[in-house]
Amino acid sequence: MLLSREIRRKLAALRSRSPASAPQERAAEPKPETPVQVVTAPGQLPAGREVTGELGRYFSARLEPSWSGEWAEAVASESFAALASRPRFSFHQAHQVAFIDIETTGLSSLPLFLGGILHLGADGPHLHQLLARDYSEEAAVLAATADLLRETQLLISFNGRSFDMPYICDRIRYHRLDYDINVEHHWDVLLTARRLLKTGVPDRCLQTLELHLCGRQRGDDIPSDQIPRAYHDYVATGDDSQLRLILYHNQVDLFTTAQLAALWTEHVPVKAGG
Repeated sequence: MLLSREIRRKLAALRSRSPASAPQERAAEPKPETPVQVVTAPGQLPAGREVTGELGRYFSARLEPSWSGEWAEAVASESFAALASRPRFSFHQAHQVAFIDIETTGLSSLPLFLGGILHLGADGPHLHQLLARDYSEEAAVLAATADLLRETQLLISFNGRSFDMPYICDRIRYHRLDYDINVEHHWDVLLTARRLLKTGVPDRCLQTLELHLCGRQRGDDIPSDQIPRAYHDYVATGDDSQLRLILYHNQVDLFTTAQLAALWTEHVPVKAGG
């Protein structure tokens, strides 16, 4: 009796998973074409200050990209130059272009504790990190994040359309804050990656693109799924050893997004004069 097409397909799939074929599959996995640079976190927390606003206190650090390493300074300069070449962005304003990345205690409806913003503007590239040192400081961090984005014309993120910006707006509503974040343009680089990269990389995760397109990997990092627990431990104990890695993770995410944006500047969803 002839086998049905569906049964033949399933048998072929089972044969492809056999031990004999496994080494072939591993060998076929794409490899980075350039030498890989390993980056590690600084040994100390960034210097910052306690800020007291209308909604309470929070920790604020403004950093030059070089604080994260010479590689980060080079990436920020490259992104600045690439975006400044666009007629639409002359960088006559201080905060005209901003990259954003947040860290949260979960995937939805749970406190946000860190807002990272890399600004490119007339005063050059610099990084802001706004940290809630405990759950009570979240509202103040949200307000400060909204203030920093007030003059932004182009917001750039990695998965920010689906995660970062909806999350921020949801938490603003939760606290019943009178803040409305409206930026003229939002470029989600993940959507560009999905459109452009049909083959050549195993997936579209940020650290995968960082390895294969930027030639860089993190030798001192904390996995994203461990960040919520590490933050809860910091709040409970005051031990900031893991906090250092969380802040660095956020920095590298921002710089990697900036580097991808520099690679794909022609795909920025803003027309000259628009």
